[in-house]
Amino acid sequence: MYDPRVFREPVSNVQELRKPLDVDDERNFLFLKAMKSDATPVFYRDSVIDKLIRVCTKDGEKETSRKNVLSALETIKRRQYKAWAKANDEEKKSIELDPFVIARKGIKNCHPLMKLQGVTRGGTTYQVPFPIEEPEAEFRAMKMMRDICRVRAKHGETHFRDILATELLAASQNEGSTITAKQELHKTCEANRAYAHYRA
Repeated sequence: MYDPRVFREPVSNVQELRKPLDVDDERNFLFLKAMKSDATPVFYRDSVIDKLIRVCTKDGEKETSRKNVLSALETIKRRQYKAWAKANDEEKKSIELDPFVIARKGIKNCHPLMKLQGVTRGGTTYQVPFPIEEPEAEFRAMKMMRDICRVRAKHGETHFRDILATELLAASQNEGSTITAKQELHKTCEANRAYAHYRA
């Protein structure tokens, strides 16, 4: 879409924007690509949370998804603050209060290392383990978490936002249903490693 000879990547970091360009910088003479909507240089936006909102969107109701995810982050903040208020001085240092940091850590902990992909050989389809790239691992982690939260919310345990908050908090400590689902996927990949030579 963008000709690499004419366009360069935009700067979305506020500190970089404030610095003057060098005299020999290509951006003095070339066009810049349009900045992506989720790469805005504002302090209250987070690319991982924006992606989670998009993954959790159902039937085009993005505003509902945004409210659910932000409510989950608010619930995390309240729970962490309550734990922080009850803790002594030593324990307070180890309690993270920023819900964005907790959510990022939880999603990072849920990243799978492998994926299963169907490969047909001789009329039989084998589930072959493949290594996974970082962006896809992040997407699959969010998708696993979303699906688990939706199933539990559908069975009437509680609201989606409360389940998501619990799941993000648990995942940030390497616990919870999403971590279990990731480990099950890794076990299945390990069991199917005999089919690894079918990778094309």
